[in-house]
Amino acid sequence: MRKILKWTGIILGGVLFILFCTVFLMNASYNQRLKKNYDIQPVSLKIPQDSLSLAEGKKWVNNLCTHCHGNQLEGTKFLNDPAFGVLIAPNLTPAGVTKAYRDADWVRAIRHGVGLGGRPLFIMPANEFHSLSEEHLSQIIAYIKTVPPVKKDWEDSQFTLLAKVLVQAGALGKPIPAEYLDHNAKLKTSPTKKDSRVYGAYLVQVSGCRACHGEQLNGAPNHDPAGPAGANITPGGNLAKWGEEGFIKTIRSGVTPEGKKLDQKFMPWQNIAQQDDEALKAIYTYLMAQPKLETPKNLAKAKSE
Repeated sequence: MRKILKWTGIILGGVLFILFCTVFLMNASYNQRLKKNYDIQPVSLKIPQDSLSLAEGKKWVNNLCTHCHGNQLEGTKFLNDPAFGVLIAPNLTPAGVTKAYRDADWVRAIRHGVGLGGRPLFIMPANEFHSLSEEHLSQIIAYIKTVPPVKKDWEDSQFTLLAKVLVQAGALGKPIPAEYLDHNAKLKTSPTKKDSRVYGAYLVQVSGCRACHGEQLNGAPNHDPAGPAGANITPGGNLAKWGEEGFIKTIRSGVTPEGKKLDQKFMPWQNIAQQDDEALKAIYTYLMAQPKLETPKNLAKAKSE
């Protein structure tokens, strides 16, 4: 009996030691990833100053940025969870961390996911913004540079050991876009609105629809355990039943034809509603041109947004 207990203790001790070493190495690797330096030489943009460009820039910022960074770009505590830690979406006004940003720094951050000093930005959707056209990227930067300063200081983001291990295990997707983006890719021109399907594809990409609805847009689990699954927005989901008019009305009101209220925290309908009807029609046209896919079985019974 003593022999069995002895060997059981040795085995358990060995397992715990291996587990400790694994977690230690994963934590160290995580820290190294965030310390890596990216020497990005961004393209030089001509930043417009005219009122029309600034108005367009404001529309894009309200569509793409305010959901995380706040309505005044003052920053938010985007995540505050004891299990995962605290994620700060920083203050982007002249009173915040970007006060020293030059035009090239804005391009690095938005399009490449790289901050000052060449460090990668964590959970910055540069993988979506990488597809922004030269015109729209310039308009966004032009508008951000005009917003008034909002004095609001935030602590640094802090993540738990569990969160770091999950990142290293790939359980939280790809939260460091700088690692896999093609930093040499050239900026493209804005798609013409005349081709509704192409324009819709562009809007779906830069708006980050796949981040919640999955690569095939037929639904995906939410990384937040408390959040709903991303709905199937291919012709296999409810959108086909709504029709174009019902889709636009849903985005404008935040209420589906079935009477379900959308949760802005998980489905940023108020941000998407910044687009005009022509843009929303293009998005719907593109979505309805996708293959008719079923919702994954593991999500079929889940509460979808």
